Amino acid sequence: MASSKQSSSPDQVFTSADRIRQLNEVDKDVARLIHSAGLAIQALTNARSGDSSTDNSLQSHQSRFKEATSQYFALLSSIDVRLRRQVYALEEAAILAPESASRTGETAGAGGGTATGAANPLDVSWLNSRKDTVGKDKEAELWAAAREFVEHIRNPAAMERLREKQGNQEKMEVD
Repeated sequence: MASSKQSSSPDQVFTSADRIRQLNEVDKDVARLIHSAGLAIQALTNARSGDSSTDNSLQSHQSRFKEATSQYFALLSSIDVRLRRQVYALEEAAILAPESASRTGETAGAGGGTATGAANPLDVSWLNSRKDTVGKDKEAELWAAAREFVEHIRNPAAMERLREKQGNQEKMEVD
């Protein structure tokens, strides 16, 4: 039923409800995709399935693997096409800015960019490039805590002071 809507005229206008239904179908197919990947992996193992009548010969494993992988790649291709359609619809509705680099084979280089030259706020690489000290700060904090812990292990009196200090911090946080 939904496929007849998709295969109709190319100028068909989909409502928001139609788009949500299409995304729901994609979601279900992602679950089927993961299941078929699991079946392909299971075909590569000697694990016995719940059905005791299954053949564990090499040919049986190969045929189950080929069947599962063909289903996997068919679903993957279908999901890819449908998600691209959803992205194009978002771009046409001006919800997402079209990215020329993604369609021209990443010719813009590592800097990438959108058609307008402005940074896309949904781009993870752009977000990560804004501040790179988070990891360094956390590592320094962990090293300081480890150093303090080792020093307190060597000196029992200092360990008692640390416990008092932590108790005072907990009291401060409660207030």
